[in-house]
Amino acid sequence: MVTKESIRNRMKHRRAELSRREVYQYSAVIADQLLSIPEYFRADTVHIYVSSKNNEVDTHELIRLLIRQKKRVVVPIAETGSQELKHSEIYSLSELVGGAYGILVPRMHRPVSTQNVQVVVAPALAVDRNGTRIGFGTGFYDRFLAMVNVPTFALVYSFQILPKIPAESTDIPVSFVVSEREIVRCRNNSRDIS
Repeated sequence: MVTKESIRNRMKHRRAELSRREVYQYSAVIADQLLSIPEYFRADTVHIYVSSKNNEVDTHELIRLLIRQKKRVVVPIAETGSQELKHSEIYSLSELVGGAYGILVPRMHRPVSTQNVQVVVAPALAVDRNGTRIGFGTGFYDRFLAMVNVPTFALVYSFQILPKIPAESTDIPVSFVVSEREIVRCRNNSRDIS
């Protein structure tokens, strides 16, 4: 039986094999794909991960663009004690410093309520066409996604889209999967994506 841990390890390895050029090129195409989705494009307050991990889909240009468009940019802060995500508005990438789990976080915390978030862009190591995603196994995003009822997006390379991922009751699927090759509007998803 394929386990989440074996998928995690395989995807970390595959991602590590990408060149910086491939990451840059694929991430640019993925950003264009994301920008073409009305549910994302219309949002004024965007919760988005800050790419920090080895070769994950780069979000820095997306964040710069959101800031130039005068949109409200909210980034996650992983609280190791409570195992919950906190949410902070940023005005520039220059505010970011290294935080827990090697993730970039704002130097100054400007709290934002999850009720104000209009879309969420989540990281993923793997995802299937139903929107079931695998992260790094800490559960931060599943607990957060369970609290919001807005369109959610996983940004991945096409090799990270798998036919089926073993799902548990605590796994919260995303509304859209966006890769350099396609946009998947996920089935079996009760999120409000109207």
